[in-house]
Amino acid sequence: MAATSRSEFFTPNLERGTPELRNHHRVELESIDLRGLMQRARVTDQCELDRLFLARTISAPQHSAGECFLDVLVKSGGTPRSSDPDAVSMGTFRDAEGSISSRIMIASGAHQALRRASHQAQKTTIIVVLENKKIKSALFNALYEGLDSLVGFFGTSGVRDPRRRDR
Repeated sequence: MAATSRSEFFTPNLERGTPELRNHHRVELESIDLRGLMQRARVTDQCELDRLFLARTISAPQHSAGECFLDVLVKSGGTPRSSDPDAVSMGTFRDAEGSISSRIMIASGAHQALRRASHQAQKTTIIVVLENKKIKSALFNALYEGLDSLVGFFGTSGVRDPRRRDR
């Protein structure tokens, strides 16, 4: 009987998605701990931001800032993509009013940082991140400007590119 490695012990039957999912998307295994013992399967090209990152059109800090911006928009209720899992289901009207205003404030700082860039940069970034649409190559400079303003706001400039092999 062959010896079982620790990674096989922890993730013996890791779900890698259905064949249909794997035909339409890129599913990669990634380590979720420092030693690489625990792994998870993740769809890495499910949105336009991911596709641009995988094509090396945008950098890792820009991709991370775009993900942070999308996360902030989802938490604020600014997108129907998903519901807020932290939302309080019951309470008084005053509680609901405070909850709504605090959720709106979550995204206001990111929007303010994005407004400091040009109008075209703001519009293009929202099209890619929020609307998940492709843009023409002529708009990439505006996208870079918008994502760079979000990099400054979210502080993702130190994010290392996970695709690099020279760690």
